[in-house]
Amino acid sequence: MGTDNTPDEASTRTLEDIEQTIDEKFRDHYDESLLTKGPIDVLIYAIAIVFFAYHMWFAYTFAIPASRHGIIHLAMVLVLWGLFRMVDADRSTIRGKVETVGYGLYSIVSVVPLYVIQANYDMIVQAAGIYPDRFVYLGALVIGLVLFALLHISKLISAIAASGLVYSYFGPMMPGILQHRGLTPLRIITMNTVEMQGLFGALLQISATWVVIFLILAGLMEKYGGMATFIKGMTRIAAKRKHIEIGQVAVAASMFMGSINGSTAANTATTGAFTIPLMKENGYRAKIAASIEAVASCGGQVLPPIMGAGAFLMAELIEPNYSDIVVGAVAPAVLFFLTVAVSISLATSNSVSTTITVNEEGRSSVRRLFDVFRHYEYIGMFVVLLYYLVVVGADPMFAGFIAIGLLMILRLFRVGTDVVRTDEAAGPAGRQYLRETVEGLRRGAEATIDITILLASLGIVIRALTVTGFAQQLSSFLVTIAAGRMVVMLLLAMVAAIAFGMGMSTTAAYMIVAVLVAPSLVQIGIPEFTAHMFVFYFAIVSNITPPIALSVIIGQGIAGSKFWETAFESLKLGFPMFLLPFAFMYNQALLYPSLMTFVSFLLVFSGFVAFSIAFTGRLSERVSAPVRLGFFALGAGAVFAPMVIAQAVLAVVIALSIVYLGDFATVRFPRLSRS
Repeated sequence: MGTDNTPDEASTRTLEDIEQTIDEKFRDHYDESLLTKGPIDVLIYAIAIVFFAYHMWFAYTFAIPASRHGIIHLAMVLVLWGLFRMVDADRSTIRGKVETVGYGLYSIVSVVPLYVIQANYDMIVQAAGIYPDRFVYLGALVIGLVLFALLHISKLISAIAASGLVYSYFGPMMPGILQHRGLTPLRIITMNTVEMQGLFGALLQISATWVVIFLILAGLMEKYGGMATFIKGMTRIAAKRKHIEIGQVAVAASMFMGSINGSTAANTATTGAFTIPLMKENGYRAKIAASIEAVASCGGQVLPPIMGAGAFLMAELIEPNYSDIVVGAVAPAVLFFLTVAVSISLATSNSVSTTITVNEEGRSSVRRLFDVFRHYEYIGMFVVLLYYLVVVGADPMFAGFIAIGLLMILRLFRVGTDVVRTDEAAGPAGRQYLRETVEGLRRGAEATIDITILLASLGIVIRALTVTGFAQQLSSFLVTIAAGRMVVMLLLAMVAAIAFGMGMSTTAAYMIVAVLVAPSLVQIGIPEFTAHMFVFYFAIVSNITPPIALSVIIGQGIAGSKFWETAFESLKLGFPMFLLPFAFMYNQALLYPSLMTFVSFLLVFSGFVAFSIAFTGRLSERVSAPVRLGFFALGAGAVFAPMVIAQAVLAVVIALSIVYLGDFATVRFPRLSRS
């Protein structure tokens, strides 16, 4: 995993130049008025504001049942989906004009059945299984509307959702464990709609509560400049030396965005459009740049407190509450990113860097910290958010409500203080703040559309798998094959989770494996939280696992590298994602915080560093094949040895071996490098 570049070939740039590039990519400038936009755009902004106001009201009051709220949420999402499709249509062609009319009708029609169902919510809930025909017809119409939108979002998941409906009906014709008695069309429609399950079930409700509030928060953060501020802060911290490794900044950027957006593929496409060219400009070979972005985007999905919406889904499915899940996920996530950072440093040691020019004030530690912490609106919001989520244990939607309100207030305060400090006119600054806010609300609403439709559609699949009994049969089948052997069961679960997750977003992949695979692990005595984290990680890993590897495909497309060589580099760089589930299975203190957690963390990290050396084949310079095999064996022992004493001894051997075989300080580990 080296490059052909040498340190002399590294480019020289000023810190200000790098920051300007970041601003150009992640900051938007609004010169034109909203009134100059077309009527459809104006309507979208108006609905986005209503969308925001409604969800903030619900987050504060919880005044109606979650299932009824989910129906209202879905209605607004489908209307917005149709309107966004209208905006994207090319109205200069006949086909575009027809599509515009069609999507407009879709937006209007989608409101009708959902409005009628929610308006008669109490009567439907009290019907106790005997539903008037009109509600059944309306339910069928809603299923059709959602699947139509889904077809434009993901053909793969459209096929899966349609298969759920087909499987529900044709059960008697299925072979083996797939066989069941079959369900009538009436039963299929009612169990997915008016029974407030399936399409209207828990997955839609999660999207309408926990997911939407954080996507709105993310939209505001993005348009207020939070993403640019975060990346520039990471760059300034990294710029304490004369050299900066752009790969580490890329990891930080993808980590931050990936945790929020719930899709490794989408994250690779958005942040990768910036980070991959930047890495290539600064000496990284195309396949290395693409693999770094693909792996970092996967890693963002395991980063608390959001975990690509995985934490919300997990909290709904299993016993630990949200705060317990978030706290438990911290150690593995930190392990992942530290190990990837080490692997990048080893792989590119003495080969790629950017020589940066900074003045003495810029290199001051105090100045660098001030540059980061003066952005109090983002830091204050995040601290308060974590306080409500972890310390108070508040409902995530209410915590998001508080965070959004605080961010908007603090951002307005910053605008006001900047006006006073610079003596600029208050009017333009105020209009800019309002425009950023409205754009953030639109961005949050837009980000909610796809994930809501995906989750609602998956509700159909999950309902089919549980009502027909297939999920239970598959779990029992896997347990029977394993015959009580833990390692065999874990390997089967790994393969199944990767296979079921291929080609899907994190949320979709996790929901499938949570229903089909995790129960088999619980059946053999593995704690529920551990089992779900195990399959969660492997559902994410599918995004860098050939032959599909969506994140790799997108990354190599941006970088211009070849698929298989990029996939191979991604597997080497992303090895922690494959080993971490086994590591916390055999070192469960990593998931359940205690005094032993820190010890287990250090021991496993030492093993992962050894694995990094084995896979990259480098210390301060290349090492021989026997040395790589030795480090691999030491790493395996440090992670999986059955006794802590044995792990500790092997960890010491790893440290001594690194000191003996290479000048440790010359390897550019994060925060340990010499200029």
